[in-house]
Amino acid sequence: MRRSWRSIGRAALRWAFVLGGAGFAAGFFGPMVLDPESNIGPIIGILFSGPGGFLIGLAAGALFALLPVPRAAQRAVLVLGSIALVLATLWFCLPEPAVRGYVIEARIEACERPSARLDAALAGWQAEVRRVTWAKPSSPDWQAIATETVRRDPGVVLTLRIERKRPIYRHRRPWDRGESSAGAWSAANESKAYYADDEGASCTAYLARPRMLYWPEIDPDFDPTKPAKTWPPTDTLGFLSLQRLGPVPLEYRRLLDAS
Repeated sequence: MRRSWRSIGRAALRWAFVLGGAGFAAGFFGPMVLDPESNIGPIIGILFSGPGGFLIGLAAGALFALLPVPRAAQRAVLVLGSIALVLATLWFCLPEPAVRGYVIEARIEACERPSARLDAALAGWQAEVRRVTWAKPSSPDWQAIATETVRRDPGVVLTLRIERKRPIYRHRRPWDRGESSAGAWSAANESKAYYADDEGASCTAYLARPRMLYWPEIDPDFDPTKPAKTWPPTDTLGFLSLQRLGPVPLEYRRLLDAS
């Protein structure tokens, strides 16, 4: 029996609202549950899976309204299509592993006391304070505090020639959340400065080291979305913009050996 344009339109809209609603719900709430660290939030549902499901439903509903397909079969296709759209959207929302940091293989090129970098760092932070007009330094004596801290620091600044590096990943999907894995080695061929204090303030011991593996530590409490508690920083690492260099943690050494 031939169907009217009105009945075809109603069927198309019914499919569009069902599939669009399923896609919107999956894309809106999925990222919140599966990837709470992400900043995309409900955007997938609002901009992609919701409108996409609506358009697919509109076309599919009109097509099935024109074809001689039993209503029971149409309902089954609609339910299965909605489930497939939800599962595909949720799969797309699953977070990729995050990089914890890099194990580096490097040799030491140079060693110096932190105070050797004090003047350049001080000039850089003074320029930054002048540039940032919407925030005031945490302390009026920040320059004196930072200068004294750096001059008294018991560590050294090492310039490393990095030959290659290997990422350490933190998995974030529901079935492997919290687990770690090691990626593949990649060539680096770059020089970078780090802070170290595991052998005191004398450069002799550091310069005697052979080429070896290191772990540039990352502050676990650092949150780039939040303002720094002390600005400009007055600690040595923050003021000189350096990472602390340390040995590769045992957990990560096992990952390197296992892969």
